[in-house]
Amino acid sequence: MPEFKLDKLTDCKWLNLYDVTYTNKHGSPSRWAIASRKHRPITDACIPDAVVIVPFVDTPDGRKLVVTKEFRVAIWDYEYGFPAGLIDSGCSIEKTIQKELKEETGLDLVKILHISSPIYSSAGLSDESCCMAIVQVEGKISADFLEDSEQIETFLMTPEDIKKLLASGNKISAKAWGLFYHYAKTNKIE
Repeated sequence: MPEFKLDKLTDCKWLNLYDVTYTNKHGSPSRWAIASRKHRPITDACIPDAVVIVPFVDTPDGRKLVVTKEFRVAIWDYEYGFPAGLIDSGCSIEKTIQKELKEETGLDLVKILHISSPIYSSAGLSDESCCMAIVQVEGKISADFLEDSEQIETFLMTPEDIKKLLASGNKISAKAWGLFYHYAKTNKIE
């Protein structure tokens, strides 16, 4: 791996832009711009910034997937996906899952079935990573715990609902699309 030098270009609370200079595979100097949430960009790329929660709930009508519809400023539209949130300093992934799930959906965590290693959603642009968690939940959907800046609606979806969502033309999170497609094709949420 080549050595690199970072120059911080912005000074914002949640995200900053950096100019990265390095030597490419041909020995020539190169530059790349990246966005990062980290205090030590690139170096700490393996430390997750956030969690994405894939919740399901068992209902009298069968198992349903918990899906969110959230307003996202960067696309100035709503995006369908899963509850998610940044990991606060000193907070565990498990506690973040429980907190963000309650905050964004009103639902309660029953059991964490799996937590992924850090995954990257746009490595050509950012070193941001998240851990995805498959969880079982219970309770009643509520918007009572949302932060003022959050515009989120929560839905319980069957595989048929997910098929309709995929065909709708609505914006879908890259982190959710693969699972939506899988559940729609297998016709079950497992």
